[in-house]
Formats: sequence, C-alpha cells, structure tokens
Amino acid sequence: MTIKHTLIPLLAAGVLSTFFLAGCGKESAAGKDKVRVGYLAEPAHGLHFIAKDLGYFDEENLDVDLFQFNTTAEGCSAVQAQKLDVGTFGTAAPLLFIARGVDFTIFGGMMIGGQAIIVKPENLNKFKDLSNFKGKKVGLGKLSTGDVIFRGALKKAGIDPNKDLEIIEFGGQSAVVEAVNKGAVDAGIVFSPHFSLAKKNFGLEVSNYIADFQPDYTCCRLIANTPDLQKKRDIYRRYLIAEIRAYKFYRENEAETIQIFAKAFKLDPELLKADTYTNKTFTSNPDPLKKGTVDFWETMKEIDYLPENDVHIDDHIDPTIYREALDEVLKRYPDDPIYKEMDAFFKANN
Repeated sequence: MTIKHTLIPLLAAGVLSTFFLAGCGKESAAGKDKVRVGYLAEPAHGLHFIAKDLGYFDEENLDVDLFQFNTTAEGCSAVQAQKLDVGTFGTAAPLLFIARGVDFTIFGGMMIGGQAIIVKPENLNKFKDLSNFKGKKVGLGKLSTGDVIFRGALKKAGIDPNKDLEIIEFGGQSAVVEAVNKGAVDAGIVFSPHFSLAKKNFGLEVSNYIADFQPDYTCCRLIANTPDLQKKRDIYRRYLIAEIRAYKFYRENEAETIQIFAKAFKLDPELLKADTYTNKTFTSNPDPLKKGTVDFWETMKEIDYLPENDVHIDDHIDPTIYREALDEVLKRYPDDPIYKEMDAFFKANN
C-alpha cells in the first residue's frame, strides 16, 4: 500500500507574503544581494544564525532574512511558491516534492541525525524492541525525516509499517509531545530540542534515537528552485561560504555558539548545550551528503513512501556549488584543520 501524502498549500502564504518582498539576487537598500531563508525551530539549524550574527553573510555581500516555519511541508511549499530562496526542511519532504514533479535541487545540507522516539517512562524499555510497536499508535510531524528511517527499520525487522501499526501525522512537534503525554499515542517521533523539552516539561523519556536504526542518516538539506540556482549560482556559492565558516565557529566555540542559539530559539542554554555538544543528539554540517541523500531516496522507495515517478534523483542533487564554496574557503585559509576535514568529508560523502 502506497502512503498517501498530500502536498499541502502554502498555509502561511497570506500571513507571510508581506515579509517576502524581495527575491534572491535583488539588491537590498545596502546594495547587498537579498536571500530569503526558511528554517525550522531546531538548534541544528543554528548555522544560519551564526553566519548572520557574526557578519559572515555581510562579508559575502548578502542580506539574509530568516523565516521560521512549523512543518517541513509548509516550508517546502514556500520554496515552491518562490516565497523563499533557500529552504531547510528535512530530507523526506523535499524528496517527496521532487517525486511529485517539483523542480527542487539540493545544493547543501544543515543537519545529520537529530530525531528521537519519546514515550512515557513506563514504556521506556518496552519500545526499545521494535517488535513491540505492533498494534500501537505512533505520532509524528507531517513528512518527518525520522518517519522514513523508522519505517525502514520496521521493515527490516519484519514489521509492515503500513499494516502492523498506526502512524498518525500531526501538525507540529508540540502536538506530538502532547499526544504522547496524554496517551493519545503510544510513542512519538520528534526532533531536537522537543525530545529534551518533553523530558524536562512532562517527564517523558527517549526510548530510541532514530540514529540507533541508521547512524549518520541525512536530515535537513538545503533546497532551492532549480531555475533560481542555475541563474544565481554565485549568490548561492557565497551563501555556502558563509555557512561553511559558521560550521567552523560551531565546532570551535561552544560557549559563544550556545549563546547565539539561545537568543535565536529562545531556549534554555543548558538544554541547548546538552543536545548540541554534551549528548551530541545531532550534528550541524553544510555538506550536501549526496550519497546519503540518494540512499534516503532508495529507502523511501523501498517503504512505498513515494508516488510512482520516473525521477532520476541525481538530477536534483548538485554538490558542485558547495565544492566551489569550499574551494574558495580553502584558498583563503589553506592551513585550517577544520576546512581540511570538511574537504575530506566532502570527498567521502559525495
């Protein structure tokens, strides 16, 4: 049975349209190229804020506006409607849009890992065994990246994710947490920081991290409309230069990074520190991860997550702009160990 996913209309269009006044490449009042970026409220997307707060975007002659969305589907719809120039909205949602004929290209990344299954304390050990999900209800956000990995793990364990349990899509992460807390579902899949907030606020527990099923799985990708990417390649290259520099700062400046994240996401610094550095429940990384993204596409096909299509997914992943951006950074800082590490990582994953 193929999963039915509806590409929802741009729910936020009426509310947000007044904010999206200038498109990518149009000059701002300061003479910089305007770029509109959409993100989700999770600390793994914090590279955007590092690059903005530290002036890396300014140094690349970019005027970047950041817009928060509640769901990946809503965010991808905004990119499709040309309300955004860059989207940071999972892996499952962009790939589903592409499978349905939307002309997106993945040109970079933002996040590796970062989702978990939350349960009530009395169910903590029970759901470590995937077989115990049979007959249960699992809640998650619409077009969740964690959903795909979870379904793939169930299938490998001999459990049919379409028949042996009920998977219920909610409109946002808070609704998933509430459903678990109230017992409306037996377990929920949420991304950081919501699993930590669920523990802090309601005493819920993490039974599994989604990375337990597939280590280092690709999560939020950077997407753009393909014609925009082709026409304004240099703007996107400069955008990635700023993100690459932000990654170095994130790796080397823990205390300052947490301060930036806390201000951006209005969250407890100690909780952010635990998720970002102490427990490392996710990794922020701007690499395109082409190999991992293709693997994710294959998993989506295996679990019947995609409609029938004749898409060649390689045509919708372009790592060359990131390669050019990283080459420019290496040219500027040829001896920097972080950038050398990123170079090796790119070669291994693309």
